[in-house]
Amino acid sequence: MAGLKYNMPKISILMTTYNREKYLPKAIDSILAQSFSDWELIIVDDGSIDNTEQVVREYTAKYSTIKFFKNENNLGIVKSRNLALNMCAGEYVAVLDSDDEWADKNKLQKQINFFGQNPDYVLCGTMAKIINENNEEGGNVIHKISDTEIRKRILFGNQFVHSSVMYRRAAALAAGGYGEFGVGEDYDLFLRLGLKGKVGNLPDIMVNYRRHPDGATWKNRLFSAREHLRIIQIYRAAYPNFFSALVKAYLRIFLARLK
Repeated sequence: MAGLKYNMPKISILMTTYNREKYLPKAIDSILAQSFSDWELIIVDDGSIDNTEQVVREYTAKYSTIKFFKNENNLGIVKSRNLALNMCAGEYVAVLDSDDEWADKNKLQKQINFFGQNPDYVLCGTMAKIINENNEEGGNVIHKISDTEIRKRILFGNQFVHSSVMYRRAAALAAGGYGEFGVGEDYDLFLRLGLKGKVGNLPDIMVNYRRHPDGATWKNRLFSAREHLRIIQIYRAAYPNFFSALVKAYLRIFLARLK
């Protein structure tokens, strides 16, 4: 994959997809609408069997900054994310999952500005608006902003919306990329990035985060709760409030079993 490191754009946008023909145009269009233009978009299709490839090919025919790769077989989200990460050439990696969309045309510029002003930070996210499969709004995702407050809360739950984040590529690679978890591979990466430098969120809502029946986290809440427990046990000594977070994790598993 080293031969793919062309032109060294400032930002590589990482997108993995699987059977998302319905949502992909909105996701890609929200990238094209960004005011910051020094980017490449890396799309890895994990063996879709719908019209995902055809949808993306219509964009790659028009935009040389969009690169498309399709797995011959379905490898799963973790391997696909790491394949995409290893193809990225930018100093920074921004993530957009293929069923979400960026709602602020200045999102990339604001995050680049943040990193320029805060060289000790390795990860920057934003807040998000929840939408469903019909684009109906369902509230907001609001997380802690400062590095100090995020560290206090992060074992209780992920403090970053994946489609909002931008991180330093070198730090993510040094951290080992996305972890091998059935759910929560992004959460695990964010925890490891927090061991490499400071992490933070911008206070503005910049992403439309889609929750729908086909979303991985929502398909099996019990499995998700168990994976969360497994992840926080790994970082029990690295972040504060582990025992309180542990109690909450067991309660989450108990409640998931009742549903």
